[in-house]
Amino acid sequence: MSQQATKKKVSPLLIAGILVVIVVLVAAAFLLYKPPAAPTKPSKITFYTWWAGLERFAIDALIGNFTKNTGVAVEKTAVPGGAGVNAKYAIIALIMAGKPPEAFQVHCGPEMISYFMAAPHGKDDFVDLTSVGQEIGLTATPPGQVCMLSGRLYTLPVNLHRANLIFMNKQVLDKYGVKPPTTIDELNAACSKLKAAGVPCLVQAGADQFTVLHLWEQIFLAVAGPDKFIKFMYGTLDPNDPSITQATQIFLGYVDTFPPDWMALDWTSAVDRVVKGMGAFHVDGDWAVGLIYNVYPNVKMCPIDAITPDCNIIVAPFPGTQGIYNMVIDAVAVPKGPAQDLGVQFAKFFASRDGQKIFNPLKGSIACYADLPTDIYPTSIQKWEVSQYAASKSQVFSITHGALFSDVWSKLLSGAVLLAQTKQTSMWYSTVSDAIKLERQLWEQSGLFLGTPEKPFAGYLPPWAKK
Repeated sequence: MSQQATKKKVSPLLIAGILVVIVVLVAAAFLLYKPPAAPTKPSKITFYTWWAGLERFAIDALIGNFTKNTGVAVEKTAVPGGAGVNAKYAIIALIMAGKPPEAFQVHCGPEMISYFMAAPHGKDDFVDLTSVGQEIGLTATPPGQVCMLSGRLYTLPVNLHRANLIFMNKQVLDKYGVKPPTTIDELNAACSKLKAAGVPCLVQAGADQFTVLHLWEQIFLAVAGPDKFIKFMYGTLDPNDPSITQATQIFLGYVDTFPPDWMALDWTSAVDRVVKGMGAFHVDGDWAVGLIYNVYPNVKMCPIDAITPDCNIIVAPFPGTQGIYNMVIDAVAVPKGPAQDLGVQFAKFFASRDGQKIFNPLKGSIACYADLPTDIYPTSIQKWEVSQYAASKSQVFSITHGALFSDVWSKLLSGAVLLAQTKQTSMWYSTVSDAIKLERQLWEQSGLFLGTPEKPFAGYLPPWAKK
C-alpha cells in the first residue's frame, strides 16, 4: 500500500467541533480579560483656609460651584491662628513629608515669600502660576500686577478688600449729636463726647488681636501718608520717623474709649456690638460688609456720601485717608505635589471672572476685574467701593493683612495689643524699630519686590532691586 493510503481520514464534524471549542475559548478569554486600571485622579482635594467661621458663606458658594462643574470635592481645612499664620507651619510640614495640600489661602506678597523661606526648596516647592494668570486675564488687572513678585505670579488673587474703613452706628451718632467724622480731629472730638456719655467710641477686638494693629495702621496711614506707608512695608522708613510717634499717641487716646471687655471680643463680636448700638465706631476692612450682609439681613448699610434716613450703618474711609485705597488681597497658592494639577484647576476657577463673580458678592470685597458689572454686588457699599477704587489717588498694601513677612507681622500684632493693655510706649517703639529693620533684611534676602521691573508697585523700586 502507498503511504497516502495508510492515512486515516479526519471527520469534518470533528474539525467543526474543534473550531467551535476554540472560538468559545477565545470569546471567553476576551470577555473575562480586564485591562490594567488606568490611574484615577483623586475625587477630593484639600484647601487650607481661615474662612471657616462667619465668613464661610462666600467660600462655600465658590466650592459648591467648583464641585458642580468638575466633580471634584474640596475639603476645607482650617488651622486656628490669625490670618493663617499657624497654617503656614502645618503646610510646610506637609510639603516636607511629601503630602502637601492641593491649594491654600494666603495674602500675596511678603506673606507668600515667608512660605518660600520656610520651604525646603524655596519657591521651587510651589507652582509658578504666571501662565495661568495670563490665560485668565488676571495679570492685566492692577491686583494681578501687585501680586507679582519681580514679575512672576506665585499666587492668584481672588478679590480686592479695602482695609481703611470705619463703620458707624447712625442711631448712636444721631442720639448724641455726633456727625460722621472725616478728619482725625473730628474723630477725637466725637470720642471725647461719647466717652463723657459713657458710650464706647471705638469697639476693637483683643481676642483675635488683628483689629488692634489694624486701628494703629489706619491712624499711621492718616498721619504719615502713602509714601511713608509703602516705605514702612519695605522696611526703608527711618524707625525714628515722627509719624510713628504721632500715630501711637493718637492710638492710645482711642484705647481709652474701648469697651471694658475689649480683650474678650473677636472681630465678629466687635461688629455685632456696633450693629446693635453698643458702641459707635469699629475700624476694620470690608469683610465686615460681607459679615453684616450675611448675618444681619435687616441692617441697612450706606456709604458716607449717600446717607439715607433709614440707614443703620454708615461706612466711610478712615478719617484722613480719603482718596487712598488700603488694599488687602486674598489669593490662592498651589504647592507642587502629586495632585498639583487639580490644585491649579481649583485656583484657576477661583481667580477667574466666573469664580470671582460667585465669591466677591458674598465676601464683601470687589473683584479684581474692573470690567465686571457692578450689579453683581448685593450691597451699596461694594458698588461704592468700585468707584472709590477707580478714583483713588494712591494704593497701599495693608501691613496688618499681607504686606509684612509673617515673623514681623506676629511681633507687631502682639506688640500692638500689649501697647493697648499697658500703654507703655518704649517697648512698642522698640518693637516697631526692630520690625522695620527685619522687614528690610528679609526683603533684601529674598531679592524680590512687588510688581514688575517695568512697573513696580506704587512706582517705588526698593534699593536692592536697583542693583
